[in-house]
Amino acid sequence: MLENIEKQKHGGMFNISSDKEIRGELTLDGPRSSLQLWDRQYDHLHDMQSNFIKGVLNDLTKVSLLDCIKTGGVGIINKENDRISFRNLFPHYVLLGDEHISPQDKLIIGVKFVIDDANQLFHEKEIFGQVINPVPLFEHIVRCENDFFKKHKLPYKQGKIEVGPIPPQIYYYTGKEEIFSADTVLGKISAFHSPTFRSTGGSDGIEVKNKIFVELGFCNAITFKEAMDRTFRVFKFLELIIGRPQNNLELWISKKGEEKKLTEFRVYESMSPKRGRSENEREVHPTDILINVAGYPNEFSQILADWLERDDLWRNSRNRFFGNFYKHRDWDVDRLIAAANMFDILPGNAVPRKVELEENIKHVRDCCIMKFKSLPRSPERDRALGDLGRIGSVNLKKKIHHRAKLLIDKIGDKLPYLLKATDEAVNCRNLYVHGTSPLSGIDYDKESHILFFLTDTLEFVFAASDLIDAGWDIEKWCKDGGKRSHPFGQYLADYESNISKLISLFESSK
Repeated sequence: MLENIEKQKHGGMFNISSDKEIRGELTLDGPRSSLQLWDRQYDHLHDMQSNFIKGVLNDLTKVSLLDCIKTGGVGIINKENDRISFRNLFPHYVLLGDEHISPQDKLIIGVKFVIDDANQLFHEKEIFGQVINPVPLFEHIVRCENDFFKKHKLPYKQGKIEVGPIPPQIYYYTGKEEIFSADTVLGKISAFHSPTFRSTGGSDGIEVKNKIFVELGFCNAITFKEAMDRTFRVFKFLELIIGRPQNNLELWISKKGEEKKLTEFRVYESMSPKRGRSENEREVHPTDILINVAGYPNEFSQILADWLERDDLWRNSRNRFFGNFYKHRDWDVDRLIAAANMFDILPGNAVPRKVELEENIKHVRDCCIMKFKSLPRSPERDRALGDLGRIGSVNLKKKIHHRAKLLIDKIGDKLPYLLKATDEAVNCRNLYVHGTSPLSGIDYDKESHILFFLTDTLEFVFAASDLIDAGWDIEKWCKDGGKRSHPFGQYLADYESNISKLISLFESSK
């Protein structure tokens, strides 16, 4: 459906109010998508509400346009003694199907989508294959098929199957559909094979193509906006497991129709991010992906469910992580600052809240607080009281230490001096936020590659410790070798040389 209308103009009739239907032309072309409407009455277009518009294209496809915005004023075309008004709108989402769906309708019970690297993420070598020794099997198949044709006298089968002089070939699909299934706070999430077959017989040959869909099923019907929010949350988890941003190649929603039958709608997202691939980018290898989904579906399901269960509390921090993740191999100072700040806004149960102070330190702190409180109010007094009140609270370095310890306990032999690297990352962040020069004396304008390493360190500690909390076995993943097509693997492979360079800079600046 969608492939036949994208980047083409399609006319139809569109409702701009409950009782007003006018002509229009819809174009689906990413950020250049548009709906142009025409009417002889200027006021109809000027006063219209644009957020939700439904229409019927000339081929009878029903379209629901959601989150539409007006992209200009009403234009007028004058010709001789006639004139017509027109207006352009930009639809963020277009739903195509046999019915209309409004943004307020709680009708959506399922979503399914296809991502770029689905074949690598859900790699199953044995799901499709070729029989190595097909001759004995083929002879049996020929006998059975010829007997069946003869018995039933099928009109579309003429003659009988004949075996040729060269070895026959047998290709197979095992028939297995589901790859994994997980019950989560967002609903039931699963992935499944969806092969299509082209086999008309004769000399054209045969063809089998497979798509792998990720599907979300909801216990209760929800709105389109809620369905998209849940979908994008799952999407981010899959991107992290794969190790690079993904394009959403297909997106469908479903609702219950009559007699409990599902009705599906193709979703077109005009502002869907387009993730390009650089020339030097490594292709994703199935063994580099953080979890072997097909090999350990129950383990994957448990990690996915736990990660999503914490997503409401972790969302602010994770959003900053993924903001960096989508920059891929582009580093700058802002990325380092964001990487440090995502630890500062972790939920309280992810990091310790207080540091146990010695009694003499507590006594001095409390005395100082009393003395400053006795002074007249001023910015300096208030700042001093604020600083004194934070003594005993966990600072940014300690928060990162707590998260890094989850990695050190598992693969500490691969990460010598990790806490030195995280501390220097905070020092570097303080340089660009507060102007506080790091004690190391490193000139990051000259040593930009170390700046990049410190940024990667913070991102690695954040995301890897998050997955370990969810049950990911990083030790098992590290033992499987390779890994360079995933940023975690690349980081670990380069760690020894990068940390040695950092330590040598510490030594030379003394």
